[in-house]
Amino acid sequence: MRRFSPQWFDALRTKRFSREWPGVSGPAAPVMPWVTPPLHPYIRNLFSTRGVVREFGPGEWLFPRVQVRSFMYVEEGLTGRILASLDGQPGAGAMALSPPMRNASGNLNWVTGRAAIGRYQALSHVRVREIRHSEMHDILKPWANQDIFLLVMGQAELINLSDRMGFAILALLPAMERLKALFLCWSLFYGHILEENGRRYVRFPVPGRKAHIAQVIRTSLVTLDSLLAELRAGAGYEREGDFCRLEASALQSVHDWMHHADGEGAYIARPKRVEDMLFAAEEEDGLE
Repeated sequence: MRRFSPQWFDALRTKRFSREWPGVSGPAAPVMPWVTPPLHPYIRNLFSTRGVVREFGPGEWLFPRVQVRSFMYVEEGLTGRILASLDGQPGAGAMALSPPMRNASGNLNWVTGRAAIGRYQALSHVRVREIRHSEMHDILKPWANQDIFLLVMGQAELINLSDRMGFAILALLPAMERLKALFLCWSLFYGHILEENGRRYVRFPVPGRKAHIAQVIRTSLVTLDSLLAELRAGAGYEREGDFCRLEASALQSVHDWMHHADGEGAYIARPKRVEDMLFAAEEEDGLE
């Protein structure tokens, strides 16, 4: 399998929505499916100072034979959080993505120790920092005050809400809208708006290989090729190495669905126009 380019890895290092939170509700980013906002700077610092560095190659399982007993924090590359079909059975399974500054694993069961009901895989070369659950308990005990408790709970809620939206999209929306949802999510965190010949395009690093994209949106590679051909014909979709682009307005329909799903009075209200949300996201780049 061809390696991802250095430019792709650089793009995933983009620091967007990574600064201090204005409150326990998290950064100024709406909930998106399959990818969460970056971890709070306090939690990222814990991993940077206390985590053990580990590296994995594409396709390697982060926990090949054991239950999940530790947190892994992604410093470099892309990992997948997978709910797969039974071994040897056909089917796309389902997958969420963990790029840099996110948890690769460990958030689901660090208190109860229950089975995490999934597997965790490196989708590119990755570098993570690992902290055992038992050690994290010891680290947090001296800091067990209300502010830290609410911060940790807020982080957990953001992950759960992202998963909930992802499952809702898989259950309720057709394949094209599922693909647009993934592209919109990736555009929010990594996209840049370009204007050409009176049209606005959003350009972003590919969210993994085709097989990864198909697994996230739960469809076949044949169907994915058909969806991309439709976007190529109707929305100017183009693949440029490890990056792709399409007309930003093509993402409006799934943006409208997410806006409706949020309901009135959402903490982070999505603007009516998807381009406005993406422009605002770009302004977050590098703010810490």
